[in-house]
This record gives sequence, C-alpha cells and structure tokens, in this order.
Amino acid sequence: MMLSRLHARALPSAVRAMSGVAAGDNVGSLGASEVAVKMMAAPLGTKSMRGCGVVTGVGSGVSGIAVDDLVVAKSGLGAFRPVAKASASALAKVPAGIPVEYAGLIGAPCKAAGLLKGLKAGDVVVQSGADTLVGQSVVQMAKAAGITTISIVPSCPDQESVINILQTLGGDIVVPEQYALTWRFTRLLSDVPAPALAINYIASSTPEVPAAGTKPSKLRALVESASPDELTKIKVAMLTAKIASTTVTYGEADAYGDETAAEAYDSIGDVAELMKSNKLSLWVENYPPEDYEYATKKIAGPFCGMRAMVLKFSSECDIEELNWLNEA
Repeated sequence: MMLSRLHARALPSAVRAMSGVAAGDNVGSLGASEVAVKMMAAPLGTKSMRGCGVVTGVGSGVSGIAVDDLVVAKSGLGAFRPVAKASASALAKVPAGIPVEYAGLIGAPCKAAGLLKGLKAGDVVVQSGADTLVGQSVVQMAKAAGITTISIVPSCPDQESVINILQTLGGDIVVPEQYALTWRFTRLLSDVPAPALAINYIASSTPEVPAAGTKPSKLRALVESASPDELTKIKVAMLTAKIASTTVTYGEADAYGDETAAEAYDSIGDVAELMKSNKLSLWVENYPPEDYEYATKKIAGPFCGMRAMVLKFSSECDIEELNWLNEA
C-alpha cells in the first residue's frame, strides 16, 4: 500500500520573483561519464532522502543507464532545479513501476536491507528509532523474511498511535523508550531467542545504546547527524557497552553496517519488488514546489519521523518555480 496525499497553496509573489540557474545545471555538453537528469521530485528532511528524475541524455561512455530511465542520486545532488548533471556512478537506476515520489526515498529501505544483511528466518532483531523511515522499513522487510522484530520508539504524546502503526506494518513487539529501560523489558527479552542484531539509532550527539542489555551477537549504529568528534565518542560508548560477542559498526546516516552509501543501492531491485508486491510501504505526502514553506513546517508536526514530505514537480514546471528553492 503506497500512501500519498496532494496539497496546494499559493506561491508568494516575492518568492516567484527569484530566478537564476546554477552553472552545474548546464546540460548542453556532457562528458563521457556524465548523465543529464530532469528533476521530478525532491524529498525534504534527512540524509536518507535523495533527489530523483528522468534521464534526458547520457555521455558516450555511460552504460547501464539510458534516456527515459528514472534515477536517484546515491549522494548529495541538488534537487531543487529543473535539470542536473551528474556522474553516472553517482546515480542508481530505479526499477520500473516505482512512483517518482518513492524513488527519492528508496535509500531508506535500501539502508534497512543493508542493516539486515546476513540475517535469516527465525532470527530476532532489536532496534531503536523504529519510527523512522529506516525503522519502518526494517519492520516490514524483516516480516517478509520471517525475522522477528522488537522495536523501541521515542516516548512522546503520539506514542500509542506510533506503536499501532508499526504493529499494523508487521512489528512483532513494539514498546516506548521508557518501557525499554525497565526490568519488564528485560523479562520480555528472556522469552524470545537472543537477538542476532541490535540496531542503535542515534539522532543526536548523546552516545546512548538503548539495546545494550539485549546481548546481541552484532550491534550496528545508524547515526543521523554527528560531527567526527561525536562519532568517535559514539564508537567508544558502543565498544565499552556491556554487550557479549559484539562487533561494532557505525557511521553517518549513509554509512552503516559494512557497506558504503553507494553499495547500499545494490539492493534496490529487491526493495522495488517488495514495494510492488505491497510488502513494503512508506508514508509519503506530496506537495507542489510552491508549497515548500507549508511542507517544511509539517516536517516538525505529529508523526514527523514516520512520514516524508516530497516536493513533486510537474512536467511543465518552469525554471523560476524551482530555483528559488535553492535560496530557501
């Protein structure tokens, strides 16, 4: 089930007056390894989200990507522009049948696939930050693979609704953070097999390891935002956590497990098949470019971690409508 909504608001006249195209947008001349892309959608929010578009031209040395293919950026690529030019190696081809608003978000379930790599049916996974796009993907992909999930969500006024949503998506056990810190959670864990994996989601510099008491055979950290010094502190905290037989991997949101951000997209085909078979869904809200301010305000609203705001560009979208966003 693919959830989407469309809203419309007026674009302020002062904003419409902004103009100008970045030099990098000149796609009249392509190098041998370069690709020209007409931007179609730009998710707002975390690093897991990338601009995506349709290929309009390829360099003489490009293979595996052709004109009219839908592609998503593996790394940073300014999406708020009518057209973009990028190296073919920086793009991933999105399988046919995936809507453009999902293409820019597909990095989140690809990241989940990387975190679950090596696990098998019957294994148990404990994860914090289960309300994020990655966490929701872990729940659904684990369900499809016969893996049991124990998910921890932030304690907040909406926590009961968040828990219900995750359970509907296939979460086996879902609890709020305050419960995970009690002896009741420890007793609950004693009733299931020892976790094969614990995923620690860290959205700030606080190097907490909420799954430390579960004694998993492997621990991976997914860090949303941290400086190099903070990353070092996080790694030290995980290494010194009292976890038996634990291997530690960590990194920023686009580096996790034993893979790089680019390698994560190797699973894009499997992720697309899960989406098309309705075994994997994401909460997406579509907005036209002129609704940028409204959409960014909603990012901080209820269920902010669970849903994604996507600016979806029409085929007739003009240069002026997109370039002002680069100044926002």
